[in-house]
Amino acid sequence: MKRLSVLMTGLCLVGAASLAAAGDFHNGASLNCSDCHVAHSSQAHGYTTGGLFVPIGTGGPFNNLLRDEEVKLCLTCHNSQSFAPDVFGANGGTAGLREAGGLNALAGHGLTNDPGYDEINGHTLFSTATPPGGATGAYVPGPEGLVCTTCHAQHGTVSYRNLLNRGIFAGDTVSYAAGTNDLTKDVFERSAGAYTESDMDFNEPDTRNSRYGQWCQNCHVDFHGKGGDANMGGQPGGELGSTNPAPWKRHPVADVNIGTPGATFISSLARYAGLTNKVKVMDSQGLWLGTGTNTTLTPSCMSCHKGHGNKNAFGLIFMTGTGTRSEEGDGGVYKDLCRQCHTQGG
Repeated sequence: MKRLSVLMTGLCLVGAASLAAAGDFHNGASLNCSDCHVAHSSQAHGYTTGGLFVPIGTGGPFNNLLRDEEVKLCLTCHNSQSFAPDVFGANGGTAGLREAGGLNALAGHGLTNDPGYDEINGHTLFSTATPPGGATGAYVPGPEGLVCTTCHAQHGTVSYRNLLNRGIFAGDTVSYAAGTNDLTKDVFERSAGAYTESDMDFNEPDTRNSRYGQWCQNCHVDFHGKGGDANMGGQPGGELGSTNPAPWKRHPVADVNIGTPGATFISSLARYAGLTNKVKVMDSQGLWLGTGTNTTLTPSCMSCHKGHGNKNAFGLIFMTGTGTRSEEGDGGVYKDLCRQCHTQGG
């Protein structure tokens, strides 16, 4: 019993340390050890005091005293439940449109993809493929491939969405404010625990950097950087007044604002401002309007892609600017996404 007491005390201390650091997911009353862990992999009954009962999966015991294999355990709560964000396939529980969309899974792992959520359409659970843009210097998941804890800290962090700080690129923690905006934070949640796209907006504390993009860079190395970086092209400070910046090799994820003369001569702030449905952009002013003096709108990863995925290739958001919104856009096609900002193309 002494050894068991030491083990359980250790688990609770880990939980307590996490509670002290956690944000608004997997925190406080929503972080219960027994929801995910079981001491003997033998429990076959529920609880007399209420609470979620997650059955023991077949094939146990599982590593880390888990009730089931990691992904299946996570999806017990995070797929088609009303009390937690639905992150897999079609939205079967989360109210409103999800900011990150839905994942898909590699065949042969006991998960069935919803119609339209195919491997090409977003992040694929269990995939061991090299991420697009990632090779040299990229974070490499373990032999199990991409799993939930590749990106998220299961016991909570201070970072947006419990995103893990992989530490490959300095300063990749994505900070956030809930309830009241704070322009020094990277993300604004209009209420604690918000998960719908209408409740989320993105600040720009550093006008030459996107912390959100820098976090994605952990895996998608070559797709991210600022003007002047060898992998990106452009030139440092091009958006600050240069009339002839060096050509961009890859689309900027920071550093360049919509409609800036010279640096972005084929994009139009007036076009973006006139759209009813707008893709998400960063803004150092916290306005996100694209009108009047709000000339600081900067596209980044979330402008074009759903973080988990959707029914479009690469999780792209095809937004015409009018019509009924969905997680795929509002009924548009590929070029409509480009024309959120750019005037060229009929």
